[in-house]
Amino acid sequence: MPSIYCDCIEDILWDKVYADAFSFNACVDAWRIQISSNLQLIDCFDHILSQDEQARASRYHQEKDRQRFMLSRIALRFLLAKYTNSEPEKIKSGIGLNKKPFIQNNSTPDLHYNLSHAGDWILIAISNSDVGIDIEKMDEKFSYSEILRHNFSHAEIDFITDGKKPVESFYLLWTRKEALLKATSKGIDNDLPFVPCLDGEHIVDQKIIGSDENFCVSSFKIGDVYVGSIASPKKCQLLRFRDINEFSFPKQASF
Repeated sequence: MPSIYCDCIEDILWDKVYADAFSFNACVDAWRIQISSNLQLIDCFDHILSQDEQARASRYHQEKDRQRFMLSRIALRFLLAKYTNSEPEKIKSGIGLNKKPFIQNNSTPDLHYNLSHAGDWILIAISNSDVGIDIEKMDEKFSYSEILRHNFSHAEIDFITDGKKPVESFYLLWTRKEALLKATSKGIDNDLPFVPCLDGEHIVDQKIIGSDENFCVSSFKIGDVYVGSIASPKKCQLLRFRDINEFSFPKQASF
C-alpha cells in the first residue's frame, strides 16, 4: 500500500529565476503570483487567452473574480510556454479526470501542472510527475467546526480543536487533503476523512487516494493569513519555490 508523508516547510525563500528555471529532473516548481501587484498584465496580455477563456472571464459578475481568472491564465500560459519551448497563445489546455487540467498539444508529455488561488495570491505547480497544489486564506470567522466530522478523522479533529491555533490547524490539514487528491486526480469525495494529513508518514489504501504512488505533501505559509500545500510523488526529490515577479516577460511588461 502507498505511503503519504506530510511535513511543513519553514522560512521559504522564493527564488529568483535563473537559467535552469524551466527545466526539471525529479523537481517540482511552485510559482506564486500576487494579484494586486500584477493587474497591469491583464491589459498587456489578454490577447493571448483563448476564445473560451475570454468568454469565461466575461461571465464573472465581480471584477476581482474576472481579474483573478484572467491573470492566473495569463501567467500559466507564459510559464507553460517556457517549459515547453512554445508560444503562450499556442498552449491548448484540456480537462481530464475530476477536472484535472492538462496540455492537449504538449511536446513535453511528462509535464504536469496544477493551479490554485485564494484572496490576493495564485499558486501554480509544475513538474514532470503528478502534482497538486492548494492555497487558502485563513478566515477566523469561518465556521469550520460544522464540517469537521464529515471531512476529518478523530485524530485530525483532536489536532485541530486542541491546538493553540485551531483555525490555522484546520486550513493546514484542509490544504493537504486538497493538494494530495488533486495530484492523484481522485478529487474530493466521501473518503476525505480517511485521507491522511497529519505530520509524519502514513500507510493508506490506494483506493482512498486513487493512486498506488508514494507521495509527499509539504505545507508552507505566505504571509500571516495564507497557507498552502503541495503534493508530489516521493521520487521528486526537490521542491523549488519561484516568485513570478522575478520572471521576465515580453516588452509590454515584466513581473
